[in-house]
Amino acid sequence: MSLAAQMVKTIHFLYSKGWGPATSSNYSFRLEGESNFYVSESGVDKGDFNVNHFLKVSALGTPIADARKPSAETALHSVIYELFPHVHCILHTHSVLNTILSQHLVYDKSIQLKNYEILKGFEGINTHEVLVKLPIFENTQNIPILASKIKDYTKQNLDMKAFLIAGHGMYTWGSTIADAKRHVEIIEFLLECEYKKLCLM
Repeated sequence: MSLAAQMVKTIHFLYSKGWGPATSSNYSFRLEGESNFYVSESGVDKGDFNVNHFLKVSALGTPIADARKPSAETALHSVIYELFPHVHCILHTHSVLNTILSQHLVYDKSIQLKNYEILKGFEGINTHEVLVKLPIFENTQNIPILASKIKDYTKQNLDMKAFLIAGHGMYTWGSTIADAKRHVEIIEFLLECEYKKLCLM
């Protein structure tokens, strides 16, 4: 199965879970050894998404020989690929939990996940005795400014596994499509745990 077909399968899975409803969310992948990448076309319902809805863009996010419009947040993908050379897949989801928790906790600036067994599912982590911090950035329609803030933060936190945008959604990534998909599932599970802990207080 091609990488594009694998991505479509993953996108349909995320859609089925309610983590990428309607035309929301965006996704990308890149081939080994390439700086250019493939990103989802803007405005496509993810339930209908197919391999023809990817377009090739430069490392800076500029479409290559394609008049279609890439995701409005392609610049965020460019930043992640620039800072994490091992990354070959980026998934951006809009679930209920990552949307409301990022908005509710925006002034805390992060969600801290610690001592959960499932944290071992992240690349590079082999113990539950660890703290994974998901930074929360304030939402803005000015994507270049948001990309700059994320870049500055990430340079000082290269162990970051994902980040949230308040009231908007979550970005995570991986060396492979399977790794990135697993990270989404881990984060959504843990966000539900954190939400239920807040409800118990």
